[in-house]
Amino acid sequence: MSELKDLLAIAERVAKAAGAALMAHRTEWSVIAAEEGREVKIDADKHAEALILAALEKEAPYPVISEEAGWVGAGLGRDGWIWAVDPLDGSVNYLRNYPHCAVSIALLHRGAPVVGVVECFALGEHFSGAVGEGAWLNGAPIRVSTIAEPASGILQTGVPSRASVASMALFEARLRSWRKIRMIGSAASALAYVAAGRAEAYRESGSMIWDVAAGCALVKAAGGQFTIRGELDQPLEVAASNGAVALPD
Repeated sequence: MSELKDLLAIAERVAKAAGAALMAHRTEWSVIAAEEGREVKIDADKHAEALILAALEKEAPYPVISEEAGWVGAGLGRDGWIWAVDPLDGSVNYLRNYPHCAVSIALLHRGAPVVGVVECFALGEHFSGAVGEGAWLNGAPIRVSTIAEPASGILQTGVPSRASVASMALFEARLRSWRKIRMIGSAASALAYVAAGRAEAYRESGSMIWDVAAGCALVKAAGGQFTIRGELDQPLEVAASNGAVALPD
């Protein structure tokens, strides 16, 4: 087994355990801890993160950048390997029992996502993949779609969290270019759907690396492509596609 597949197996185990805990404790963990604009933090985020960080520290103690804790062990400098963790992508969805939410765990090497697990626990869907090794949904291989024209395809996106006149103009242009637009409230799930051929592309402004790293690794592992522009711990410009359609502007 390759090193990447060994590390993928660790991420899979940890994500499944966190997903099971989020399902088991939905009632007591669905407590709003903080609200800031459209963002909501609930107890589940911190509980799931604690489980994930403890497991990763035990099994593969690389530095971690995580949504709640920020940088953990950043001084370790383990040959360019970094975990990126979103313990609960789609907190409002989880709170409202809307099924598009996920545990997202990625491994980056020298800044590039190479391993990704998106655990869509409410739907019983487990996406996993490693660049150069393949991508899977519940153990079955997945590939990106072959649709080559936006007018025939589906774009996964979201309303820019830091909207400006320019960003909203681009957002409107995308609405007119694609056959269908989907906004499901979970970047990790949206990217996993591109990897599985359910949609052709993803584009969003203002995402953080923990939101998108696992999904981007999945897209590339399944035969697609992605770009991530920006500093690792700052809001990003992210695009991904099946490789047949151009990356959305």
